[in-house]
Amino acid sequence: MNPQIAILTDFGISDNYNGVMEGVIKRINSNASITYITPNANNFNIISGAYLLYTSYKYFRKNTIFLTVIDPGVGTERKAIIIKSRNYYFVGPDNGVLFPAAHDDSILNIVKITNEKLFLSREISRTFHGRDIFAAVAAFLSLGIDLETFGNKLNMNEIEKLEFIQTKNNNIICGNVIYIDHFGNVATSIKERINNIRYVLINSNKFNIRYVNTFGEGKKGELLAYKNGYGFLEIGINMGNASELIKAKIGDKICLELSIQEDFSHFT
Repeated sequence: MNPQIAILTDFGISDNYNGVMEGVIKRINSNASITYITPNANNFNIISGAYLLYTSYKYFRKNTIFLTVIDPGVGTERKAIIIKSRNYYFVGPDNGVLFPAAHDDSILNIVKITNEKLFLSREISRTFHGRDIFAAVAAFLSLGIDLETFGNKLNMNEIEKLEFIQTKNNNIICGNVIYIDHFGNVATSIKERINNIRYVLINSNKFNIRYVNTFGEGKKGELLAYKNGYGFLEIGINMGNASELIKAKIGDKICLELSIQEDFSHFT
C-alpha cells in the first residue's frame, strides 16, 4: 500500500497552486493516495497552520506523509526539511509549522532537503517551493526512497520550534489565540479544563464568560468557554461569532480570570 499524502496549504481554492502540486505528485507516483487537511489555511499564518496540523495528524493512518506548505519565508535562507516521527513523515519549510505535531508523535530523525536530483527540476522557482521541492520530495518519499537520500541529518537544536504556551499567576491563566474557525470560535493554547471562570481578558478588554460543556448549555448570544474537539480551551458564542465580539486575532494574548484561586499543579 502506498503511503497517504495529506496536504495542508494556505494557497486557497481559487488559484491553481494546490492542483499543480497534486499533479507533480501524481506525475512521480501515479498510485499516490492524496487527501487534503485543508487547501485554504489562513494566509501566511504559521501558528494557525501548526494548530491545524497538530489537531489532524493522529487521525491518519501510519506512515502518512504530511505535506505542509505555509511558507512566508519561501525563497529565503530558511531550510526545507523532512521530519520522521514515530508513526509519520512531515515535509515542509523549517519555520515551526511542522514542529508541534512531529514533536507530539516523538521525533526520530530530521533531514535538511538538499538533493536536487529529487527536486522537480534544476530550475527552482524562488516563490513556489511547494511545487518544485516539497511536492516532488513527498512523492519520492511515498515511493519508499530512504530518508538519508534527501539530504543531511539535522539535530533538534538546528530546527525552528513552535510551542503552544500557557502561563499561570494566582487566579489568572494566560495563553495565546492560536486559531479562529469560520464560526468565529477562538481556540487558545490553554489545554486544561478550568471551572469557575469569571472573565476573559484580551487586548485590554474584559468580558463576562461562563464555562460549559457544549454550546447548547448556553443561551443564544452568550459568551462561553469550553474544551473544543481537540482538547484546547476555546471561546465561542452560542449561535454567534466570538472573535468579532472580543476582537480576537491569531497571536493575541488571552487570559482567563477565575472566581477562586485554583490548584494549577496539573498544568504542564
